[in-house]
Amino acid sequence: MDELDETQLKNHVDSLKQQLQLKREKTSASLPDFTKWIEEKMNEDPFLNQDLLKENPWVESSKCVII
Repeated sequence: MDELDETQLKNHVDSLKQQLQLKREKTSASLPDFTKWIEEKMNEDPFLNQDLLKENPWVESSKCVII
């Protein structure tokens, strides 16, 4: 690894200090809430609900044809 100058080292240490202050949560505790949120939003997702794709004006109505 290349040598780091003093400024880079200070920035790295500051970054590590900020990471230490982040609130962490176990995946086993947060996954049920995340799964519930996904299931609630499934009906609003146009990729999962084809009826919503029909209402989207930006969806291509036909495929591109090369002549």
